Order: sequence, then structure tokens, then C-alpha cells
Amino acid sequence: MRKYINKFLLMMLVVASVACSEDTLTNLPTDSVAPDNALSSPENMIAALNGVHRAMYSQSDLEDYNYAGESYIMPMLEFSAGDILHSGSGNGWFRNNLKWLSHTNPNGADLSWVWFHYYHIIGNVNNIINAAEGMTPSATLSNVLGQAYAYRAWAHHRLVCLFGKNYIHGTPSTDLGVPVMLKTDPAKLEGQKRETVENVYVQIEKDLQASLAHFATADDANNKSHISINVAQGIAARVSLTKGDYVAAANYAKAARTGFNLMNEADYKLGFNSVNLSEVMWGAEIVDSQTNYFYAWFYYQGTNFNGSQNRSNPKFINHNLFAKISDTDYRKDMWLEKAPNDFLGWEKDPNYATEAEFNAAFAKLVKDYNMTNSFYTNAYMSVKFLNKDGGTINPDDIFYMRASEMYLIEAEALARQAGKEAEAKEVINELVTARTRVGQTPVAITSVGEALIQDILTQRRIELWGEGHRWLDMLRLDLALDLTGSGASSTLYQKGFNQAKPSVNNNWLYQIPQEEIDANSEMVKNPTAEL
Repeated sequence: MRKYINKFLLMMLVVASVACSEDTLTNLPTDSVAPDNALSSPENMIAALNGVHRAMYSQSDLEDYNYAGESYIMPMLEFSAGDILHSGSGNGWFRNNLKWLSHTNPNGADLSWVWFHYYHIIGNVNNIINAAEGMTPSATLSNVLGQAYAYRAWAHHRLVCLFGKNYIHGTPSTDLGVPVMLKTDPAKLEGQKRETVENVYVQIEKDLQASLAHFATADDANNKSHISINVAQGIAARVSLTKGDYVAAANYAKAARTGFNLMNEADYKLGFNSVNLSEVMWGAEIVDSQTNYFYAWFYYQGTNFNGSQNRSNPKFINHNLFAKISDTDYRKDMWLEKAPNDFLGWEKDPNYATEAEFNAAFAKLVKDYNMTNSFYTNAYMSVKFLNKDGGTINPDDIFYMRASEMYLIEAEALARQAGKEAEAKEVINELVTARTRVGQTPVAITSVGEALIQDILTQRRIELWGEGHRWLDMLRLDLALDLTGSGASSTLYQKGFNQAKPSVNNNWLYQIPQEEIDANSEMVKNPTAEL
């Protein structure tokens, strides 16, 4: 990581350029926190943390990259995993992700961006953690450290999930994970070796415990862009689930969702574009001056964002998954099964007998979802993610964690414990009931054993569709990829159409970036496999 050490150590310069107010995350003057004082007090550290919050979604300040944090990575993780599918090549972005050519190529920009993005965040929060040593304890300092330790745990977890073998299906005591970065001294950063998966998880859990301990005496988070104690518990729930510690996963998830109400049908259908919705636990509140334009989350995912990636390439749901959604479930309205297929034209679209019917359906869709006539439409297309100002490139908020995910983690973790099935069904059916159309009877989950776990996992796929979870779920569940019957084009997806499960297939491993291998004599490559 030699190339980026200076950027880690000069975080205060980044803070100066992206500093945001604690309450609204709007821009402050670039000289609002002097570099020499950036980490001199808890109050100034809050401004430094706001720079980290913005790095989560904004266009990168790292040289050689134009990507925009999780705004890019979350769609990238979904697009290779088979539930959110592409209609066509669009403008070419993500085409190699579909073909499984990006994360398997050590020279690829997508892959190296993931590596350096997460280590950039780790380096920034390390500066905060290490600068806090010896400071007088206070509620503000506890808030700062609670967030910083949670960020460090979260980023290391993302890295070890992607670049290492899964904890449950691998051999964590010997499998290579990623370097654990704790220092800001250049001598301690250069040439750092990969720790075992087990050792990475030990540090992650140590950081999460430190985070929760600091939050116990912290003042409250002032914005959902900030990490709160609930979010730290949510991160701990994710880590525990990935590790197979189901008792801890259920307990953390239940605590994390406390105080957050599930959305009703009206709110669910607003477009997933505001962190002010009741069940959003963690997300980025985007103001007009902070837009990423064509690097925004909604540029990749939003149905009605006026950009070439989605305008000519509407994303649609895997047909096999759509068939599993009950007619009483209002989430089924998030995908338009009979949307007119512009790629086929009315003559070949089986849902329309005449050109007039086809054109009328297209006109209604354009009107209902604030699109323009330049947008393509396609059967099963998504209308889950909608810009408030459809047909524009105005910015909207991004979600990182919702309470519904915590219900799903809790239910799955309970179902995997002996004697906990009744509790698991109570939790999952609370979510099922919340997602039932008004006036309809919920289709309650009554299954047992492995069938119950699979029913919960199906609910997870439906609920969290497109939100950045599916690739990581396939890793921890050791699932093969098979797009037969999904509606995906084998020509478009090529080697990403079928892949054997991760435990027997090294293609699921993200390769270590070649520039990291070249710069670090201690770095070891990941094994590869024939695609």
C-alpha cells in the first residue's frame, strides 16, 4: 500500500476539502478546520469523521480513480450475483462485471478500487483512533471513537469477505485474509503481510467491542450518515452471521433494530431515496452541492435517473426470484412483469396484441415513474429505486443499512439454532405481515427445519434486492451461480452465467491488485481458477 500511505497520513487535507457540518453535512469553507488542528480535539475529529462519511459515497480523492465509494461498490457486488440483471450492454459500464472479468483480473481498476477504497477509510479512522490516545474522556470523544472503531471493523470485514475465503466454508486458521491495518506510522504500513482469516476476524470483533463500549458513554448521533450504537450493533450482527455465530447474530440484530419501525406500503413505494424513512438506520444524506452526477448510486440503479447507463439498460429482477413473491405481497409491485419490451418491439412482445396497446403501456409507465420517452423499458424491470425528481440527474440519498435486514438476520440466526424455530417464525412473520397489502391476509411462513431457513433466505433476497448484499450472501451460503430461467442473456453474461459454488471455485475470490503485489514484497497472491 506504499502508493497510498501519504494519503492515509494526510487525512486532514482531505477533511479540509470535504468537511461537513455535524448536523446537516452541508459544505463548510475549506479552511474551517486548519490542517494542524484537524485531530486536536473531539470537536475537530467530528469534522474529520464527516470527511470519512462523505468518502463513503462521494467521488474519490484517490489519484487514478473516479469511482464514488459505496455508490459504485454496492451495485458492482449485485451485478455479478444474479438477482438484479441487466437488459443489455447499456453504455458498457459494468459489462465486465457481468462476465466475471473484473474481480478476477488483478490489473482491473474495479478490483483495485475496492482494495484501496477500504484501506483509505481504515487509514483515515486510524489517524483518529491513534490521535485520541491520552485525550480527556468526554461524551463527544466517545462518539468519535465509537464511530471510528466501527468503521475500521466494517471496512476490514468487507475486505476479508471479498479477498479471503469464507469463514464457515474455508479454514480460517490457515486461509489468508487481508492485512490488518492499525497504525499510521509509515514504517508500520509498508510491506505488511496478509493475516489469516481468523486473525482478521479477531481484530474485527475487538474493534466492535471497543466501538460498543465507547457508544455506551457517547452522545447521540446527529445524522443517519453517522454511525450510531444501533449501526455498530448491526455491523456486529453481519459479522456474527458471516462467521456462523448465530447466537450473537440474533442478539445483535434484535438490539440493532430497536427503535426503528418497518416502512408501510406507501413509504416503501416512494423510491428508496430518503434516509428520513423510518427503518433507515445508516445512509448518506445527499445535498445538491454534493451530487456525483454520473457516478451516483441512482445512475447505476435508479429507474428514472436521466443517465445513459440505466436509460438504455433498465435493470430487472431474476424471473425465478419474482415467481417466489406472493400476490399478497406489495413488494411484487417493485418490478413490472409486463412492462413493454423496447428491445423486442411490440410485434415480438407477448404481452401486447397491438402496437396501440404497447404504446399506451409505455406512455403510462413514463408518466407514472417520471421518465422521458428516451428511456428503454423491459419486462420485469425494477421501479424500486426512483429519483424524487425523475428524468433529471438531481442527487438522492443512499442506504447502507435498514431495520428489515436486522429482522432477516435475527430470523435466520434463530432458525439455525436448536429449539428456536418458533421465535424465528415470529420474527420473520412480523416482516411478512408488514409487507402484505392492506386488506390482504399475510401468507405466513409455517415451514420447519431447512425449509424454514430457505423461506427466510427467500424473504432476504426479495427484501434486500439491489442493496449490495447478494454477492456476500452467496459467499457465506456457498451458493453456485446459475442464471438458467432468470431472463438473463447468456451472450451478455458469458462466464458469469454459470459458476460453481465458492468452496470449490476460486473464481469467487477477488484477486489482490497487481499494483499491491508489485509494491509489497510481503503480499501473497490469491489462487486462481480457469473461468
